[in-house]
Amino acid sequence: MPLWSLLALGAAACTTAADLQLRSLLRHGLTARLAMGASCCITTLLAVPLILLLRPAIQPGALLTALAATALINGVAFWSYGRALARGELSLVLPLINLSPLVLLLSGWLVLGERPSGLVVAGVALLVGGAILLGRSDALSRGLLRAPGARAMLLTAVLWGIGASIDKLGVQAGGSLLWVAGLNLVVGTPLLLGALAAGDPHQLIASPEGPARELFAGPEGRRRLQQLLAVGLLALVGTALQMEALRLTAVVHVVAIKRLSTLFGSVIGVLWLGEYSGSLRLPAAALMSGGAVLVLLAARS
Repeated sequence: MPLWSLLALGAAACTTAADLQLRSLLRHGLTARLAMGASCCITTLLAVPLILLLRPAIQPGALLTALAATALINGVAFWSYGRALARGELSLVLPLINLSPLVLLLSGWLVLGERPSGLVVAGVALLVGGAILLGRSDALSRGLLRAPGARAMLLTAVLWGIGASIDKLGVQAGGSLLWVAGLNLVVGTPLLLGALAAGDPHQLIASPEGPARELFAGPEGRRRLQQLLAVGLLALVGTALQMEALRLTAVVHVVAIKRLSTLFGSVIGVLWLGEYSGSLRLPAAALMSGGAVLVLLAARS
């Protein structure tokens, strides 16, 4: 397997692990805005020592332009992603993120000049087809868009499809680690400040554990802090691997392979978390994975 695909698979594994920790936080007291904002800021802080050590070369003008664009797009996307994980089931909402390569077919071509081959288009079609199939699960006869968290994840997919093209411009302007730190800083700071200003840590949240002011007190509070640190670290490693992969191939190739995290998450959701295993859920996720394999084959041809 080419190096970029191994990097993308590593990013997928880190994303799945981070999603599990984030899901636990969101289901036990933290709001999506607070959890996403805090974890993004932790990722930035963890990246700073490495940046100071490596001192990457930067193109200030191009870097600032890319950061301004990503702040707008990814700020909304990260918030929407948190809401989707909080409201929906992993095996349902995570596969919907596979729609982002469909957006990338156009944005990668327009922004980066990366024209997709026919095999790539076929692979992306399988990814999208799997997402549509997922919405026809026996447990969800009411329709995909009405399922909890589905609309939020669809919005995330569209925004991340656009943002992935900007990621490559940012990596070219400042290197992987600096871009990861800058991306998480401009996305996480507004989310965290907004959560603090709105009083998220002091609201009574629908949780069996009581007032949110106790979220970080006692053994349970320490566990939540450890989970936030884990999410931040996993995000740093996973995103850095993804950005390094972007240096080596077209954006749509990397994103398609990274989206195998949805298969990992769906399997874990059904087998480990006890989510309903509708007759079409795992076959749909497997269909999406087949699409990712086609993209991999296209990149090697």
